[in-house]
Amino acid sequence: MPAAILRFIVSFLFFAAFLGCAHERIPCHPPSHYAPEPGAPYLAEEVKIITNQGYLLAGTLTIPVTESPPFPAVILITGSGHSNRDHVGNNKYPLNQYRPFRQIADALSRRGIVVLRMDDRGVGCSKGGVLADATINERADDTRAGLEYLIKREEIDAQRLGLLGLSEGANIAPIVAASDSSIRAIVMMAAIARSGWKIEEYQYRYEIEREEGLTEEEREQQVSEKMKRLREVVSKGDVIRHTEFYLNHYIPLPVAKKVKCSVLILHGDKDAHIPPEDAQIYAKAIRSNGNKDVTFKILKNHNHLFLEDSDGRKSRYIDFLKSTNKLSDELLTLISDWISIRLTPK
Repeated sequence: MPAAILRFIVSFLFFAAFLGCAHERIPCHPPSHYAPEPGAPYLAEEVKIITNQGYLLAGTLTIPVTESPPFPAVILITGSGHSNRDHVGNNKYPLNQYRPFRQIADALSRRGIVVLRMDDRGVGCSKGGVLADATINERADDTRAGLEYLIKREEIDAQRLGLLGLSEGANIAPIVAASDSSIRAIVMMAAIARSGWKIEEYQYRYEIEREEGLTEEEREQQVSEKMKRLREVVSKGDVIRHTEFYLNHYIPLPVAKKVKCSVLILHGDKDAHIPPEDAQIYAKAIRSNGNKDVTFKILKNHNHLFLEDSDGRKSRYIDFLKSTNKLSDELLTLISDWISIRLTPK
C-alpha cells in the first residue's frame, strides 16, 4: 500500500498518531535530557525495565526528596503512535516542544508522588519491535511490566498505585486496572467509549464542519466518501495491525464495567479526535457495575492535546504549538489534587 495512504489512515486514529505521522526517529536521549528543573523537590532516575517478553523498556522515575518514603506511585501511559516518555511523538519543531508527560510528572512529584514514564516499545531508548505491530492489549502488558518494577522498589508503597493515560493510554489504563486490584486510582484523558469506526467518522466530520464555503450536502458527501475509502483499504487488509485491531476488534465498554478503583475521566470540549460525550458514556459504564467513585469533567476550550484552544482542529496544531505548548494550570491542579486524595494512606 502506498505510504501516503497509510499515513492518511494512521493520522486519523488518535492524537499521538498525528504527532507521529511522517516522523523522524525519536532519539534515545541521555538521562540528562529528562533532568528536573534546578531546585525541583524531586530527583529523576533513569530506569531499565525488562518485560515478561524479554525486551527492555527505558524510562524516567521521578522521586520526591522533601518527604519520606514509602511513596505512592503513578505510571503515565502514552497514546498511539511513536512517543517517548515525555509523550513527544515527532522530533521536529514545534511538535517536539509539546511534552505533556514531563509537565504531569513534575506536578505530581511536587506533591510527593513517584512517577514512572517510559519510552514506547521500539521508541527512544526502549526495545521491543515496532509499536504499530502491537495491539492495545499487548501495550497494556508494557504498563504491567512497569507496575511489577515499581512494587519491587522499597521506596514505593505497593498499596498506593495509580495510572494516568492520554488518548489510547486512557483506554489502556482501565484494561490494566480491571485485572489488577492493586490499582487504587486511574485518570483517563480523552478515552474512546465507542468503536474505532465511530471515532473515524467524528474526526472527519469535525474538520469538515468547520470549513467555510461548503453546503451541508457537500460536507455529508465528503464524510461519506472518506469513510468509504477507509473501509475499502481496511477490507483489503492493507493496514498496520494496530489500526485494524482498533477499527474491527476493540470494544471499550465491557472492560469499563470491570473497573473497581477510583476513576477520573477528563475530556476537552474542543477535542477534534474523540467526541467529548465519550467521557460521559465511559463514566456511565463504569458506574453501572457499582463503582461509585467515578468523576468526569469536560474542560472548556481545551483540545485533544489538553491545551487551551477555542477551535481544536488538528489542521491547526503545528501553528498552534509554536505559541502554546503548556498544559493549563486548571488541568494540572485538577489531576494533582484528585490523585493526591485517592492515593493517601488508608
